[in-house]
Amino acid sequence: MNTAETTAPITNFTLGELLALSGEGQRQGMMRECIAAYSESHMQGFRFPCRIDAFIIGVGTEGETRGSFNLRDFRLTKDSLFVFGPQNILQVHTDHAFKAHVLVVSPDFMRRINIDIKHILPLFLQFGTHPSLDLTEEQSRTLRSFISLVEQEVRGPETPFAADIVSGLITATIYKVGDILNHYLKEHPDVEKPVQNRAEEYFRVFMQLLSEHYLRERTVGFYARQMCITPKYLTTLIKRISGKSVSEWIDSYVIVEAKTLLKFSTKSVQEIAYHLNFPNQSFFGSYFKRNTGMSPSQYKAQA
Repeated sequence: MNTAETTAPITNFTLGELLALSGEGQRQGMMRECIAAYSESHMQGFRFPCRIDAFIIGVGTEGETRGSFNLRDFRLTKDSLFVFGPQNILQVHTDHAFKAHVLVVSPDFMRRINIDIKHILPLFLQFGTHPSLDLTEEQSRTLRSFISLVEQEVRGPETPFAADIVSGLITATIYKVGDILNHYLKEHPDVEKPVQNRAEEYFRVFMQLLSEHYLRERTVGFYARQMCITPKYLTTLIKRISGKSVSEWIDSYVIVEAKTLLKFSTKSVQEIAYHLNFPNQSFFGSYFKRNTGMSPSQYKAQA
Protein backbone atom coordinates (compact mmCIF):
# COMPACT_ATOMS: atom_id res chain seq x y z
CA MET A 1 0.00 0.00 0.00
CA ASN A 2 1.52 3.34 -0.96
CA THR A 3 1.24 6.72 0.69
CA ALA A 4 -1.25 8.09 -1.81
CA GLU A 5 -3.60 5.19 -1.18
CA THR A 6 -3.53 5.56 2.58
CA THR A 7 -3.82 9.34 2.80
CA ALA A 8 -6.51 9.76 0.14
CA PRO A 9 -8.41 6.43 0.13
CA ILE A 10 -11.62 7.57 -1.52
CA THR A 11 -10.79 7.70 -5.23
CA ASN A 12 -13.29 9.20 -7.66
CA PHE A 13 -13.62 7.43 -11.01
CA THR A 14 -15.34 9.00 -13.99
CA LEU A 15 -16.74 6.84 -16.74
CA GLY A 16 -13.88 7.98 -18.99
CA GLU A 17 -11.37 6.72 -16.44
CA LEU A 18 -13.19 3.38 -16.24
CA LEU A 19 -12.98 3.13 -20.02
CA ALA A 20 -9.24 3.76 -19.83
CA LEU A 21 -8.89 1.04 -17.17
CA SER A 22 -10.79 -1.37 -19.42
CA GLY A 23 -8.49 -0.55 -22.35
CA GLU A 24 -11.17 1.31 -24.31
CA GLY A 25 -10.14 4.90 -23.63
CA GLN A 26 -10.03 5.65 -27.36
CA ARG A 27 -13.83 5.67 -27.71
CA GLN A 28 -15.40 8.83 -29.05
CA GLY A 29 -18.75 10.61 -28.80
CA MET A 30 -21.76 8.84 -27.34
CA MET A 31 -19.77 5.62 -26.96
CA ARG A 32 -17.76 7.30 -24.18
CA GLU A 33 -20.90 7.61 -22.08
CA CYS A 34 -21.68 3.95 -21.51
CA ILE A 35 -19.97 0.59 -21.02
CA ALA A 36 -21.67 -2.74 -21.62
CA ALA A 37 -19.51 -5.80 -21.16
CA TYR A 38 -19.35 -9.44 -20.23
CA SER A 39 -15.99 -10.42 -18.84
CA GLU A 40 -14.15 -11.60 -15.76
CA SER A 41 -14.10 -8.72 -13.31
CA HIS A 42 -10.98 -6.72 -12.66
CA MET A 43 -11.96 -5.54 -9.22
CA GLN A 44 -8.53 -5.07 -7.66
CA GLY A 45 -8.67 -1.40 -8.63
CA PHE A 46 -11.59 -1.08 -6.21
CA ARG A 47 -9.99 -2.79 -3.20
CA PHE A 48 -9.84 0.64 -1.57
CA PRO A 49 -12.99 2.77 -1.09
CA CYS A 50 -13.92 4.70 -4.22
CA ARG A 51 -16.74 6.59 -5.86
CA ILE A 52 -17.80 5.94 -9.42
CA ASP A 53 -19.64 8.77 -11.13
CA ALA A 54 -21.96 6.46 -13.06
CA PHE A 55 -24.99 4.21 -12.78
CA ILE A 56 -24.05 0.52 -12.68
CA ILE A 57 -26.40 -2.38 -13.35
CA GLY A 58 -25.07 -5.92 -13.47
CA VAL A 59 -25.94 -9.61 -13.27
CA GLY A 60 -23.47 -12.18 -11.95
CA THR A 61 -22.85 -15.27 -14.09
CA GLU A 62 -20.23 -17.20 -12.11
CA GLY A 63 -17.80 -16.92 -9.23
CA GLU A 64 -18.31 -14.75 -6.18
CA THR A 65 -17.28 -11.37 -4.83
CA ARG A 66 -17.84 -9.55 -1.57
CA GLY A 67 -17.71 -5.85 -0.90
CA SER A 68 -19.34 -2.90 0.77
CA PHE A 69 -21.63 -0.14 -0.48
CA ASN A 70 -21.60 2.93 1.78
CA LEU A 71 -20.04 0.64 4.41
CA ARG A 72 -22.88 -1.91 4.11
CA ASP A 73 -21.64 -5.40 3.18
CA PHE A 74 -22.90 -7.20 0.09
CA ARG A 75 -22.21 -10.53 -1.63
CA LEU A 76 -22.58 -11.20 -5.35
CA THR A 77 -22.78 -14.64 -6.96
CA LYS A 78 -24.30 -16.24 -10.04
CA ASP A 79 -27.70 -14.67 -10.81
CA SER A 80 -27.18 -11.74 -8.39
CA LEU A 81 -28.60 -8.44 -9.62
CA PHE A 82 -26.65 -5.39 -8.45
CA VAL A 83 -27.53 -1.73 -8.90
CA PHE A 84 -25.15 1.04 -7.79
CA GLY A 85 -25.96 4.73 -8.13
CA PRO A 86 -23.34 7.44 -8.74
CA GLN A 87 -21.23 9.02 -5.99
CA ASN A 88 -21.77 6.24 -3.46
CA ILE A 89 -18.75 4.66 -1.76
CA LEU A 90 -17.92 1.25 -3.20
CA GLN A 91 -15.24 -1.17 -2.02
CA VAL A 92 -14.52 -4.75 -3.07
CA HIS A 93 -13.09 -7.03 -0.38
CA THR A 94 -12.72 -10.27 -2.36
CA ASP A 95 -12.99 -11.30 -6.00
CA HIS A 96 -13.12 -15.07 -6.58
CA ALA A 97 -13.08 -15.08 -10.41
CA PHE A 98 -16.38 -13.22 -10.42
CA LYS A 99 -17.94 -12.74 -13.86
CA ALA A 100 -20.93 -10.61 -14.76
CA HIS A 101 -22.81 -8.84 -17.49
CA VAL A 102 -22.42 -5.16 -16.57
CA LEU A 103 -23.94 -1.93 -17.87
CA VAL A 104 -22.33 1.35 -16.79
CA VAL A 105 -23.95 4.64 -17.83
CA SER A 106 -22.89 8.24 -17.21
CA PRO A 107 -25.28 10.55 -15.30
CA ASP A 108 -25.45 12.90 -18.32
CA PHE A 109 -26.54 10.05 -20.58
CA MET A 110 -29.16 8.97 -18.05
CA ARG A 111 -30.57 12.50 -17.92
CA ARG A 112 -31.01 12.56 -21.70
CA ILE A 113 -32.87 9.29 -22.16
CA ASN A 114 -36.61 8.97 -21.79
CA ILE A 115 -37.11 7.45 -18.32
CA ASP A 116 -40.36 7.90 -16.38
CA ILE A 117 -38.78 9.07 -13.12
CA LYS A 118 -42.12 9.11 -11.31
CA HIS A 119 -42.53 5.35 -11.58
CA ILE A 120 -38.92 4.14 -11.66
CA LEU A 121 -37.33 6.26 -8.92
CA PRO A 122 -39.45 4.99 -6.00
CA LEU A 123 -38.54 1.38 -6.91
CA PHE A 124 -34.82 2.14 -6.99
CA LEU A 125 -35.05 4.13 -3.75
CA GLN A 126 -36.39 1.10 -1.91
CA PHE A 127 -33.22 -0.79 -2.77
CA GLY A 128 -30.85 2.09 -2.14
CA THR A 129 -29.37 0.56 1.01
CA HIS A 130 -29.55 -3.03 -0.31
CA PRO A 131 -27.96 -2.83 -3.75
CA SER A 132 -28.19 -6.54 -4.64
CA LEU A 133 -30.75 -9.33 -4.76
CA ASP A 134 -30.99 -12.86 -6.13
CA LEU A 135 -32.77 -13.42 -9.45
CA THR A 136 -34.53 -16.45 -10.81
CA GLU A 137 -32.76 -18.18 -13.70
CA GLU A 138 -35.30 -16.76 -16.15
CA GLN A 139 -34.93 -13.20 -14.83
CA SER A 140 -31.16 -13.49 -14.94
CA ARG A 141 -31.16 -14.85 -18.49
CA THR A 142 -33.54 -12.14 -19.74
CA LEU A 143 -31.65 -9.24 -18.14
CA ARG A 144 -28.32 -10.57 -19.37
CA SER A 145 -29.71 -10.69 -22.91
CA PHE A 146 -30.74 -7.03 -22.61
CA ILE A 147 -27.23 -6.01 -21.55
CA SER A 148 -25.71 -8.17 -24.31
CA LEU A 149 -27.74 -6.26 -26.89
CA VAL A 150 -26.42 -2.96 -25.53
CA GLU A 151 -22.87 -4.33 -25.70
CA GLN A 152 -23.39 -5.47 -29.29
CA GLU A 153 -24.55 -2.01 -30.37
CA VAL A 154 -21.95 -0.09 -28.35
CA ARG A 155 -19.13 -2.12 -29.90
CA GLY A 156 -20.52 -1.68 -33.40
CA PRO A 157 -19.93 1.24 -35.77
CA GLU A 158 -21.35 4.64 -34.80
CA THR A 159 -24.09 4.88 -37.42
CA PRO A 160 -26.62 7.72 -37.74
CA PHE A 161 -29.07 5.75 -35.55
CA ALA A 162 -26.55 4.24 -33.12
CA ALA A 163 -27.24 6.75 -30.34
CA ASP A 164 -31.01 6.21 -30.61
CA ILE A 165 -30.61 2.43 -30.64
CA VAL A 166 -28.32 2.42 -27.60
CA SER A 167 -30.57 4.89 -25.76
CA GLY A 168 -33.61 2.74 -26.45
CA LEU A 169 -31.87 -0.45 -25.33
CA ILE A 170 -30.58 1.14 -22.12
CA THR A 171 -34.04 2.54 -21.41
CA ALA A 172 -35.52 -0.93 -21.93
CA THR A 173 -32.89 -2.45 -19.63
CA ILE A 174 -33.68 0.02 -16.86
CA TYR A 175 -37.40 -0.68 -17.21
CA LYS A 176 -36.67 -4.42 -17.10
CA VAL A 177 -34.80 -3.90 -13.82
CA GLY A 178 -37.80 -1.90 -12.60
CA ASP A 179 -40.05 -4.81 -13.58
CA ILE A 180 -37.88 -7.23 -11.60
CA LEU A 181 -37.80 -4.95 -8.56
CA ASN A 182 -41.57 -4.48 -8.71
CA HIS A 183 -42.08 -8.27 -8.86
CA TYR A 184 -39.70 -8.71 -5.91
CA LEU A 185 -41.67 -6.19 -3.85
CA LYS A 186 -44.91 -8.03 -4.56
CA GLU A 187 -43.29 -11.26 -3.38
CA HIS A 188 -41.73 -9.54 -0.35
CA PRO A 189 -44.29 -7.02 0.97
CA ASP A 190 -42.22 -6.56 4.14
CA VAL A 191 -39.66 -4.43 2.28
CA GLU A 192 -39.98 -0.85 3.49
CA LYS A 193 -41.83 1.33 1.01
CA PRO A 194 -41.21 5.08 0.85
CA VAL A 195 -43.99 7.60 0.40
CA GLN A 196 -44.70 8.35 -3.25
CA ASN A 197 -45.97 11.57 -4.80
CA ARG A 198 -45.06 14.22 -7.36
CA ALA A 199 -41.99 15.26 -5.37
CA GLU A 200 -39.81 12.54 -6.98
CA GLU A 201 -38.25 14.97 -9.44
CA TYR A 202 -37.39 17.41 -6.65
CA PHE A 203 -35.91 14.53 -4.72
CA ARG A 204 -33.78 13.48 -7.69
CA VAL A 205 -32.45 17.01 -8.11
CA PHE A 206 -31.78 17.34 -4.39
CA MET A 207 -29.85 14.05 -4.28
CA GLN A 208 -27.76 15.12 -7.28
CA LEU A 209 -26.95 18.45 -5.61
CA LEU A 210 -26.18 16.71 -2.34
CA SER A 211 -23.72 14.31 -3.98
CA GLU A 212 -21.90 17.30 -5.49
CA HIS A 213 -21.84 19.69 -2.51
CA TYR A 214 -22.15 17.80 0.79
CA LEU A 215 -18.47 18.23 1.66
CA ARG A 216 -18.89 22.01 1.75
CA GLU A 217 -22.59 22.75 2.16
CA ARG A 218 -24.64 21.39 5.06
CA THR A 219 -27.53 23.84 5.34
CA VAL A 220 -31.07 23.34 4.08
CA GLY A 221 -31.02 26.92 2.81
CA PHE A 222 -28.20 26.25 0.35
CA TYR A 223 -30.02 23.39 -1.37
CA ALA A 224 -33.33 25.25 -1.36
CA ARG A 225 -31.68 28.24 -3.07
CA GLN A 226 -30.14 25.98 -5.70
CA MET A 227 -33.60 24.57 -6.44
CA CYS A 228 -35.34 27.98 -6.29
CA ILE A 229 -37.79 26.91 -3.58
CA THR A 230 -38.13 27.78 0.11
CA PRO A 231 -36.34 25.73 2.78
CA LYS A 232 -39.69 24.84 4.35
CA TYR A 233 -41.09 23.55 1.05
CA LEU A 234 -37.93 21.55 0.33
CA THR A 235 -38.02 20.02 3.80
CA THR A 236 -41.67 19.03 3.38
CA LEU A 237 -41.10 17.48 -0.06
CA ILE A 238 -38.03 15.47 0.87
CA LYS A 239 -39.57 14.19 4.10
CA ARG A 240 -42.75 13.18 2.29
CA ILE A 241 -41.05 11.19 -0.46
CA SER A 242 -38.16 9.59 1.41
CA GLY A 243 -39.19 9.51 5.06
CA LYS A 244 -35.99 11.36 5.96
CA SER A 245 -35.50 15.10 6.37
CA VAL A 246 -33.05 17.17 4.33
CA SER A 247 -30.79 17.44 7.38
CA GLU A 248 -30.87 13.68 7.88
CA TRP A 249 -29.84 13.10 4.26
CA ILE A 250 -26.99 15.61 4.59
CA ASP A 251 -25.83 14.04 7.85
CA SER A 252 -25.92 10.54 6.38
CA TYR A 253 -23.65 11.55 3.49
CA VAL A 254 -21.19 13.35 5.78
CA ILE A 255 -21.09 10.52 8.33
CA VAL A 256 -20.43 7.85 5.71
CA GLU A 257 -17.55 9.98 4.39
CA ALA A 258 -16.23 10.56 7.91
CA LYS A 259 -16.44 6.87 8.85
CA THR A 260 -14.67 5.84 5.67
CA LEU A 261 -11.82 8.29 6.27
CA LEU A 262 -11.53 7.28 9.93
CA LYS A 263 -11.50 3.60 9.04
CA PHE A 264 -9.25 3.55 6.00
CA SER A 265 -7.05 6.66 5.91
CA THR A 266 -4.00 7.69 7.91
CA LYS A 267 -5.38 11.19 8.33
CA SER A 268 -5.64 12.46 11.90
CA VAL A 269 -9.04 13.38 13.33
CA GLN A 270 -8.10 17.03 12.95
CA GLU A 271 -7.17 16.57 9.29
CA ILE A 272 -10.46 14.79 8.63
CA ALA A 273 -12.33 17.61 10.35
CA TYR A 274 -10.74 20.15 8.01
CA HIS A 275 -11.29 17.90 4.99
CA LEU A 276 -15.00 17.79 5.82
CA ASN A 277 -15.08 21.59 6.20
CA PHE A 278 -15.61 21.74 9.97
CA PRO A 279 -14.11 24.83 11.65
CA ASN A 280 -12.13 22.69 14.08
CA GLN A 281 -11.77 19.22 15.57
CA SER A 282 -14.12 20.01 18.46
CA PHE A 283 -17.04 20.89 16.17
CA PHE A 284 -16.41 17.74 14.14
CA GLY A 285 -16.22 15.59 17.28
CA SER A 286 -19.52 16.90 18.60
CA TYR A 287 -21.20 16.42 15.22
CA PHE A 288 -19.87 12.87 14.82
CA LYS A 289 -20.86 11.83 18.35
CA ARG A 290 -24.34 13.32 17.97
CA ASN A 291 -24.89 11.18 14.86
CA THR A 292 -23.11 7.96 15.87
CA GLY A 293 -23.05 7.86 19.66
CA MET A 294 -19.27 7.74 19.83
CA SER A 295 -16.35 10.09 19.29
CA PRO A 296 -14.25 10.01 16.09
CA SER A 297 -11.30 8.66 18.09
CA GLN A 298 -13.43 5.84 19.54
CA TYR A 299 -14.70 4.90 16.08
CA LYS A 300 -11.19 5.02 14.61
CA ALA A 301 -9.86 2.80 17.40
CA GLN A 302 -12.49 0.10 16.84
CA ALA A 303 -12.55 0.26 13.03
